[in-house]
Amino acid sequence: MRLDPVRWAGRLLALVLLVLVVQQTMDAVGSSGVWSRRPPTAAPSNPYGELERLLAADERSGVAPVARDPFAFGRTPARAAPQRPAAVGRAPAAAPPVLTAIFWDDDPRAILRWNGRDYAVRADSLVGGFRVARITAQQVILERGTETLVLTVH
Repeated sequence: MRLDPVRWAGRLLALVLLVLVVQQTMDAVGSSGVWSRRPPTAAPSNPYGELERLLAADERSGVAPVARDPFAFGRTPARAAPQRPAAVGRAPAAAPPVLTAIFWDDDPRAILRWNGRDYAVRADSLVGGFRVARITAQQVILERGTETLVLTVH
């Protein structure tokens, strides 16, 4: 039986690579803590802790969050400083609702735009203190107390 150096060199190289791979695997598993029997030293931090702290601070300050239409494109409006109510006099009258569309069928409906929002209404619905008294093919009649407001299609 002859000793072939090429054969032995290949086997020796394979053995060295096997030892190297096993050693690196053992080091990686040991450093990850998978095989350790001691419990972890620190509990994982809450990833949302900072956000919750900021939201709680905002609620305590009494400042209302900025409300915007999520379907409108553009930047969020700047947060306005809270205003004090006027000491004397009436509050300014809000703009009346604007009739956008009328859907005329067996159950007539209308779309009113008021205070920057669209409302789909039927007869006897309430919008901003107004009661929808009647919907016709060309107009919507709103009532608030003794006040009557007639909105027509443009």
